[in-house]
Amino acid sequence: MPHAADSHDLIRVQGARENNLKDVSVDLPKRRLTVFTGVSGSGKSSLVFGTIASESRRLIDETYSAFLQGFMPSLARPDVDHLEGLTTAIIVDQERMGANPRSTVGTATDANAMLRILYSRLGQPHVGPPTAFSFNVPTRKASGSMTTDKGLFLPEVGVS
Repeated sequence: MPHAADSHDLIRVQGARENNLKDVSVDLPKRRLTVFTGVSGSGKSSLVFGTIASESRRLIDETYSAFLQGFMPSLARPDVDHLEGLTTAIIVDQERMGANPRSTVGTATDANAMLRILYSRLGQPHVGPPTAFSFNVPTRKASGSMTTDKGLFLPEVGVS
């Protein structure tokens, strides 16, 4: 059974008022690459990160157990009249790189950690038990003595 948010193809934002947004309403297509452009201070980041991404992050945090939620910061709902069609998503946030005051100059991502979380929940290991990649688990168990064939090794070289 598909999720209710997947029954339509739009993310609908109505009356967004985060930071410098003043009752912004927009319909965004789902499963499409959408690019936000505009002059500095026009509210691109406020709409994307302050409204849509923060609500998506809050939805992700609600999936954790109550025990884990007790250790996490509580996230407030964004200042918006209505958000519809939003599903949980992995957010690639932007951060300033260097001393430049513009936030769009560089984007630093933590995508590796998010992909590890994704694969840990979706992946099916087929290479062996969990200890297959552990360095602290002995790979051989034996009793008695082990013999080796010295012919397999490189010849000894004398150092003078």
